[in-house]
Amino acid sequence: MNYLWLFAIAGGAALLGIALAFGMIKQDGQRSVVAIAGAFVVAAGALGLGLYVASAPTAPSQPPDREGTQNRLPAAATTENNDPEK
Repeated sequence: MNYLWLFAIAGGAALLGIALAFGMIKQDGQRSVVAIAGAFVVAAGALGLGLYVASAPTAPSQPPDREGTQNRLPAAATTENNDPEK
């Protein structure tokens, strides 16, 4: 499971959100409750979307082999024989 990127991005955003929430509560505690609750809803939605995208299947890849069969695929790399600039 490769969730390191998600942890790094979400962790940084969470630290920034905590700092902003602390500042908002210090200035006006009652008015900031709705804003902080909305931020938690957005953060939960973003986390759910991130987990969904991380678990989605990716396109299959065909690694190169010793026989060079990847060069016979429809989108093969350009060779000297089929280079249009030469």
